[in-house]
Amino acid sequence: MKGKLFTVALLVLFSSLYLFAISVIVPGNSDFVMYLDLSVLENQDWLPVFQEAGIPTVVSVYGKLSLGNALGFLNLDESAEFSLKNLLGLPLGIVLPGNIGDKSLGYVLSSLFDSTIEVPKLTINEPSIILLKSQKLYIIRSKDSIYLCFNKDISTFTKDMLTGKISSIPLSTKDGVVVYFKTYKKSLIGELLYITGDYIGIPISDELIITKKDEKYRFEATIVKTYSDYEKKLALAKRGILRDLSYIDSANIIIAFDTSNMGDSPLLTADLDVDIPEEIQKLFSFIEIFRAVSFSLTIDGYFTFSGIYKPEYEQDAKLTASFMKKLLGDQGYQVSLENRVINIYPSEIDKSSLKKINDNSYLLFELNYSDEEESAKIVMKAEVLDTGNLFISGEFNNLVWFLNKIAERASRREYEEEWDYEEEEYYEESEEDAEEGYEEEYYDEYEEEYEEEYTDETYYSELEYELADKIAYIFNTCADLINNERPQNVTLGTLYEYGYIDYIPDDIDVKSVVMNDGTIYVIIHTDVSYYDVAPENVVDILYEKNGIYSEIINGMISVILYVEPRSEYAE
Repeated sequence: MKGKLFTVALLVLFSSLYLFAISVIVPGNSDFVMYLDLSVLENQDWLPVFQEAGIPTVVSVYGKLSLGNALGFLNLDESAEFSLKNLLGLPLGIVLPGNIGDKSLGYVLSSLFDSTIEVPKLTINEPSIILLKSQKLYIIRSKDSIYLCFNKDISTFTKDMLTGKISSIPLSTKDGVVVYFKTYKKSLIGELLYITGDYIGIPISDELIITKKDEKYRFEATIVKTYSDYEKKLALAKRGILRDLSYIDSANIIIAFDTSNMGDSPLLTADLDVDIPEEIQKLFSFIEIFRAVSFSLTIDGYFTFSGIYKPEYEQDAKLTASFMKKLLGDQGYQVSLENRVINIYPSEIDKSSLKKINDNSYLLFELNYSDEEESAKIVMKAEVLDTGNLFISGEFNNLVWFLNKIAERASRREYEEEWDYEEEEYYEESEEDAEEGYEEEYYDEYEEEYEEEYTDETYYSELEYELADKIAYIFNTCADLINNERPQNVTLGTLYEYGYIDYIPDDIDVKSVVMNDGTIYVIIHTDVSYYDVAPENVVDILYEKNGIYSEIINGMISVILYVEPRSEYAE
């Protein structure tokens, strides 16, 4: 049997029917301590070994957060099957119950390390060395426990603890706790979060607790941080930042987050493979006007967006809400703006049925998935405590089943996309020949009908056409200026300075903003009070003739132009 104890334990980190009360001590200079109950893991080929030896299925681990000289671990081939032998050299120690005899211990180790191991008679508090090819396993028996040390330093630390040369850390199991993990002077979870974006404050230690009740697992992680006074104020400002954002309570996916450092996130600029209207996806490029946002999505196609805009972007938020209302009205969505919150939700849903966030979290993620056989749920929240420490909590069930489902769907989608591509190529080749045969006949037959249809236009005044052409000219000129010059600010003065217009009109105002990703937004306001025209006619002409969306706000015709960065600028 290949030793899979650590593979399964570290990847899954859950399971327990009952925890025996076990107390151990580990060296006081350890970077971390942890214990795992492994009694009901899916892969249990090692379990009979423990049962036959009378070993409780709770394993304690301690050591240093370093790779040490574990060359076997560094050179592990991804395709190779994992073995505990690959951990030899790592600064790790495992604690087993002391009531295991030397003969039984040899049987256990032979099974776990997939080697024939004979354990010599162990002397209390003295290391014994087992050679496994070129690597060494150090075994120390104390009065109460057996320590498996994976390198010489851990063996020395353990012996010095047992003989009183260094201090010890007590570790006791608790009923219902599946996993307990605590770091000292180092922060494993905090450092991982730090390098992925949570860089306010310095993480110094972690504590993770996973409990199980029935088939549901709950986790709580506390990351202790130290701050300067300035950074602590920034961290505490996140408390309650999601309050008043709304979402569909029964949604399959719910995401809410503070946007303070999300402007450059690829998540917000990527093409999303979900059924979200393209117009709503454009909001992601305009994310900087919001302090916090939330999204919720159901499998049957319902989608909501909720965003709290920053006070300094009030006019932009109102304009954005007006455009969203115009663009999404025909697609079955409602758009509301109230108390600095823009909400976009399906018309079939009563706004009062949307659930609001009312806690102190700054990140919320919830996923619900089910099929005819099983269901899974994952919930996670992140919150900054009054002390400035980070607290992450959540719950999950059926996680392994859910991950397998994701892998199956990804594999199926890849196959379907490949099949669709080949099928499309076949039909394109067949249709090309057929189209050549009737294209000329089709054109002759309907040419006269099309000419009559397109000359029958709704009547607009000549002045309305002239004003629409003027707005379209400024719109297109701004686009040319941005594409050619890449200015950091676009105004009528900029257009004039670069020679794109030869005078500055009094009835038009141009403003712009440049996002972190290089996208430039230009807002063009036209005061129609100068003219004897119907503003709604000008709006219609802009769309019908030029394909430009516009909106009437406070008696002015407003247009938004956005230009995404060219590849060389994105790089």
